[in-house]
Amino acid sequence: MSDLITITNCKNCGNQIETYNFCPSCGAKKITNRITFKNLVSEFVDRFFNLYNSFIKTFIHLFTKPDEVIDGYIHGLRKRYVNAFGYFAISITITGFYAFLVKDRLKEIIKFGNFSEQQAEMQSSLFDSTFQYQSILSFLLIPLLAILSRLVFLNYKKYNLTEYFVIYLYAYSHIVGTMALVLLPLMFIVNDFIIIMLIQFPVYIFYMAYVLKKLYQISVKKIMIKTLLFLIYVSILYIITIIVATALMIMSGTISIPSK
Repeated sequence: MSDLITITNCKNCGNQIETYNFCPSCGAKKITNRITFKNLVSEFVDRFFNLYNSFIKTFIHLFTKPDEVIDGYIHGLRKRYVNAFGYFAISITITGFYAFLVKDRLKEIIKFGNFSEQQAEMQSSLFDSTFQYQSILSFLLIPLLAILSRLVFLNYKKYNLTEYFVIYLYAYSHIVGTMALVLLPLMFIVNDFIIIMLIQFPVYIFYMAYVLKKLYQISVKKIMIKTLLFLIYVSILYIITIIVATALMIMSGTISIPSK
């Protein structure tokens, strides 16, 4: 039996590709040989290193020129960098592994025992729920951040709400994944959760402000004002969230109100 297989149509989309090495419709490579161990390994290595190189480039450029990565993707640049959802998936993988390693350590340094019994019960329950649904919460947080930023930059028409979603798929994923790698060794050195928070959240805010400054090409003064407004919105949202979460936990019986 011949090892050659006559292919007249793309196996992925059905488009005719007799005279092409790559499908002009979907970009898939034209396959003319039956699969062997050699070409299977070759294809794996080719795909892995292409992804590896794209990831390294995306990772570095989200620090040095995030406007090129994000604005480029929004305006149709798809091959040079890892796409927005792909980068988010990589970040979720990194942060999931980080959470698995530090969960017990976090409980230790948060020191729920310093709270009253009622507060400790509520904090511990909220902590466990946050870790259990971390991936879902991260994905839900991105549209919330997008909405808040759209409100902050309401007088600018450069990006719509969906494009803000893309901005945070990249920016949030990047800084959260990076900080997970940075904080991992610190978690087992530092014994105070407040210190971790004081390192973590200012970096988040600074990086987000840096990205938006680069995207909008605005002055330091303007981005500081926008950042302050953003923090006010976040604070309001945080208070509302705590109130709603507490009410839901009381209603569900997760925590109880002590009787007089």
